[in-house]
Amino acid sequence: MTRTDSFILPFSDIRAVDLPLVGGKGANLGELTHAGFPVPDGFCLTTTAFLRFMASCPDAERIYASLDTVTPDDLESVRRVGQQVRETLLQTSIPAEIAVAVRQAWQEVGVEHAYAVRSSATAEDLPGASFAGQQDTYLNVRGEADLLDAVRRCWASLFTDRAILYRCENHFPHREVQLSVVVQRMIVAEKSGILFTADPLTGHRHTLSIDASYGLGEALVSGLVTPDSYRVDKRTRAILERRIADKRIAITPEKEGGVRQVTIPQEQRQATVLNDEQILALTDLGCRVEALYDAPQDIEWAIADGKIHLLQARPITSLYPIDGLQSPDGTLHIYFSVGHQQNMTRAMAPLSLTCFPLLLPVEPLDQHLGYPVLRASGDRLFADITALLRHPILRKVIFGLLSQFDALAPETLQIAMRRPEFRGPHGLHISFAAFKSVAGLLRQVGYALWRQDLTGFIPQTNALMDRFTEDMARRLHEAPPGKARLQAVQDALPTLFPFFLNWIPQFVAGEIAKRLLTRLGRKWLTPDELNALTLGLPGNVVTEMNLAIGDLADLARRSPQLVDWFSHLGNDSHVWLEQAAQLEGSEPFLDAWDDFLARYGARGPAEIDIAMPRWYEEPLPVLKIIAAHLQEEPGGQRAQQRELVQAREAAARKLLEGAGRGILGGLRVRLFKRLLHVLTAAGGLREHHKFLAIKVLALVKEVLKQTATQLTAQGKLSRPDDFWFLTWEELLAIWDDETTDWDALIPPRRADLRRFQKLTPPMVITSDGETPVVQYHVDDAPPGALLGNPVSPGIVEGVVHVVHDPQTDTLASGEILVATFTDPGWTPLFINAAGLIMEIGGAMNHGSVVAREYGIPAVVGVRGATTRLQTGQRVRLDGNRGVIEILSDA
Repeated sequence: MTRTDSFILPFSDIRAVDLPLVGGKGANLGELTHAGFPVPDGFCLTTTAFLRFMASCPDAERIYASLDTVTPDDLESVRRVGQQVRETLLQTSIPAEIAVAVRQAWQEVGVEHAYAVRSSATAEDLPGASFAGQQDTYLNVRGEADLLDAVRRCWASLFTDRAILYRCENHFPHREVQLSVVVQRMIVAEKSGILFTADPLTGHRHTLSIDASYGLGEALVSGLVTPDSYRVDKRTRAILERRIADKRIAITPEKEGGVRQVTIPQEQRQATVLNDEQILALTDLGCRVEALYDAPQDIEWAIADGKIHLLQARPITSLYPIDGLQSPDGTLHIYFSVGHQQNMTRAMAPLSLTCFPLLLPVEPLDQHLGYPVLRASGDRLFADITALLRHPILRKVIFGLLSQFDALAPETLQIAMRRPEFRGPHGLHISFAAFKSVAGLLRQVGYALWRQDLTGFIPQTNALMDRFTEDMARRLHEAPPGKARLQAVQDALPTLFPFFLNWIPQFVAGEIAKRLLTRLGRKWLTPDELNALTLGLPGNVVTEMNLAIGDLADLARRSPQLVDWFSHLGNDSHVWLEQAAQLEGSEPFLDAWDDFLARYGARGPAEIDIAMPRWYEEPLPVLKIIAAHLQEEPGGQRAQQRELVQAREAAARKLLEGAGRGILGGLRVRLFKRLLHVLTAAGGLREHHKFLAIKVLALVKEVLKQTATQLTAQGKLSRPDDFWFLTWEELLAIWDDETTDWDALIPPRRADLRRFQKLTPPMVITSDGETPVVQYHVDDAPPGALLGNPVSPGIVEGVVHVVHDPQTDTLASGEILVATFTDPGWTPLFINAAGLIMEIGGAMNHGSVVAREYGIPAVVGVRGATTRLQTGQRVRLDGNRGVIEILSDA
């Protein structure tokens, strides 16, 4: 009989390659046993036994067919089908040949012992999955009959409601997830617990965390007891922290089988469970297990008669990966999430990750520092800002800039900066050429702020940008298809950032003017009036885009047939548009629609990710917004813009009138008139650089799509969309490389992207994995309220709508938008929003600026908002204090 035919494998015979037979838990126990760790003896019933059991069930095919009909949003169906499946399996007899094999293995380990019987799914305890706890565990099992019953119950537990739901949500086919059962001699533990070889709360890879309680570990795992907690520095073995809990109960084994709860004697409740010797012995054990797997581990342990036993180990799946964030010089390095700065925290495929940096002029800084500034980890980009934070002057600049993206960024960074390992030279030496360039830029800013006539500057800039994109499109088109055209892209993209200098001085001057007006105008204007000075500015590309969408709705209203057709908007926007062209009176709308896509079609959700669909590729989100506009009054967007302009002009008049009084009134009026001119003429430049970058990325995307078609036709790739999972360097190399199996690279990278997409990226992370977190605090906040950074004033009560994908979701009028982030591709959703709640962001993030433009309350930086809030809940959103109070459930 081969191994794959075996029903039973003892721990001593199991290796990692046996994972398909014994699942993640079983494979780990085999590896640990083989490596000499103190693992209690036992054996596994293989997946072959499970398949044989399922084959013996006459209703097996009906079971799988019913499971295939279940969807994660139909909980009633999950419960009904799950109960039917479990009842069927529990009534199915275990085949005799399996029962014989179990009896023999049980006798070899020892019939006198009690056993723990646990399931071990083939998708459990793996680096990319977190199935732990989805199936059942049975403790203190004694006797053959109870052992076989526990095995059958483990098999049935593959179909608990939560296990079915988890597989549905994570796209694990029910037929492919097989089950092994672990039968392990149970340790009658005096003490037990969980050990994390990296701090699960902070992510710190050098800090080990131990939770400990009395009795069996089930009390701790099931949350029945608050354990003692210990933290240890793995490098020095120094015990950093002891937190002693009030441990009222323990779970202990019954003599005849099963377990019971017992009350802990008063004198033991607040005594430490572990002494220092045991803490350090567990630390050493954890470090050895981590070294075996070369990855942080979640370890269950028990102590009996003074001896430590290792019950199981699995990877910690909740930690954010740091594979690409190692320190280049042995000191602690600090990284800031590019996604947080760009309002886009989705994971990106390898080509997107390696294409975006081509837009940024970081190569000279890389060469100057001797290490790359931009790093990828967890399929997201991070910037190494260590050198800037170590520099006494640039540190203040960085704090100021990043606080605009998240008010807590400076405080979060300072947590990591206080660590001794962070100390080191900054390594920045400003050359004369660099000093000269900066000085020249500052002169241009000063000229724009105080002397330049900026009338008509934004239209001039728009024309300049149009010429740039036309020239780049021609340049890319003239290059021969294939590698030469890709090389043309690589040569062309670095010209983008220098081109921004055509308006960066004026943009900076506009920002300075805004700050000066806000600071100096406090004497004559209220906070609302000061805010009004910054709203309704002409030339902002995002504002103009939103106005254009409203204009499209007004054009659609001219055709009753088209208005009716919008009520039949399905999921195929291209077919819908083709049929719309046949409707009477639709031509003016469709002509304007073409013009809209020509100017704004390169936009879309998460638009810095070149792989994400653009509106010219999938216009459905814009059509949905137009349909929503049709439910409102005509011309509403233009009326709102006029109100903003009127409020801005009224505030400006009041400022000049008030400032003009007194001896120095004339000088103040001249100063404020100049600042108002600069703000009005240049304040709308805020989004221009990103708008141009997105249009350039759209040109590049077309080149990449053509390239993918070529590579597929040549047989170098199996599918056109596989090219997203190659890096830029690989895409250049693939043309001449005849030896690499490119297809083999794709599946694991696709799996990585799916896995990383589920992780929440930290705003700040260190080279040893620490993710410092700072919480907002508001005095007198209601219990249970969510707190964040108030960025747009006002108070509103309403129903929240959690939106993850603006491509598929719309907002009803009056709903409060809840999102992880927003970028210009999300802006149309603001039309109906009564308020905004975001997980990331600061006062100058896209969503915050748009919320102020629309005059809706907004609170950003609300940690976990999209998971703690549910669509349909009613909340009170206080944009003055940064408080979200939940009033009623969904």
